[in-house]
Amino acid sequence: MNAVELFPDQASRRLLAADHLASFAALWSLDSGWYEAPNERRGGWSGVSRHVMSDGSAIFLKRQDNHLCRTWRHPLRGIPTFYREYRNILRLNRHRIGTLEALYYGHRREAGHWQAILVTRALDGFSSLDEWNSAHVDSTPAQRRALITAIAQACARLHHHRLQHSCLYGKHVFVPRTTGMSSVYQEEDIRFIDLEKLHRGISRERVGAHDLDQLMRHTGGWSADERKVFEAAYRQGRDALKR
Repeated sequence: MNAVELFPDQASRRLLAADHLASFAALWSLDSGWYEAPNERRGGWSGVSRHVMSDGSAIFLKRQDNHLCRTWRHPLRGIPTFYREYRNILRLNRHRIGTLEALYYGHRREAGHWQAILVTRALDGFSSLDEWNSAHVDSTPAQRRALITAIAQACARLHHHRLQHSCLYGKHVFVPRTTGMSSVYQEEDIRFIDLEKLHRGISRERVGAHDLDQLMRHTGGWSADERKVFEAAYRQGRDALKR
């Protein structure tokens, strides 16, 4: 079966073509080693590699074999989980919600298995919220409040569109590693990753309650007062978007 190949724009195609990587076959055979060891389940696997392009930029290359998820449109056969993640990246981009920059998605049927590839630009200059909290234990209260407020506003926008992340842990919220001498963080600085389970929910209240319960239970490093800062900023962001 010929591969289905999708580029979000011509700039992405040109970037990969410059390194002869604008095809499924070239990306599948690229030997960059594993950035994360492959995850094996249900007779399939999924792994991540990091590759530095000739222009010095870095990409993440995610490859999977027979790693499927069921949907209401495909309840039996399922679809590659990377296809859902690719579509969710584009969905967040349409709503001006910070996330990864997709460069390529492709899949093919090979020897009875579904193989899929997702390529995104590396989030260099960013770290997960969990890593930021560990590395900035001496940050000023103003810095911490600004960052917490920015995350709350990004969450409010996500939930305003009835989008439930479904795995909203600190390791899946990416923030700038440093703002230099400034303590100013903005909503547009926040990036949501790991969107394989993101979906549109029934109501804003329900998706918000689910995600925020996860975030508060699984994110360490915030004091009780800082959690109140988050809650106030989230309510304010939510109310502003309703106007």
